[in-house]
Amino acid sequence: MKRITNLNVMLSDWDESKLPNGEDKYFSVCYIKKNGEFVYLKRCKKSGLRFNMKKTDMKGAQPVDKNGFNIGHVHPIWIHSILFYRSNVHFNLLSDENNF
Repeated sequence: MKRITNLNVMLSDWDESKLPNGEDKYFSVCYIKKNGEFVYLKRCKKSGLRFNMKKTDMKGAQPVDKNGFNIGHVHPIWIHSILFYRSNVHFNLLSDENNF
């Protein structure tokens, strides 16, 4: 069964870039782009962006292969467009239809 997470839990987990043993932390994320395109990144890691992420509510995700090498480009993701993070359902807290 998938767990439901809120925005604060997801963001605090995203901000931890390393595991306790020093290895990079990988995760999967699914989000919707501005044009409505559905994007699923199966394996990626935290990455920075070239603008103020706090002011724009965005995070960066860099896709990686099974060996941990970067593939593709950094994806800028608006945090309120994330549907799944680490296979957990994430509800957009700005939407009225997701109130419990």
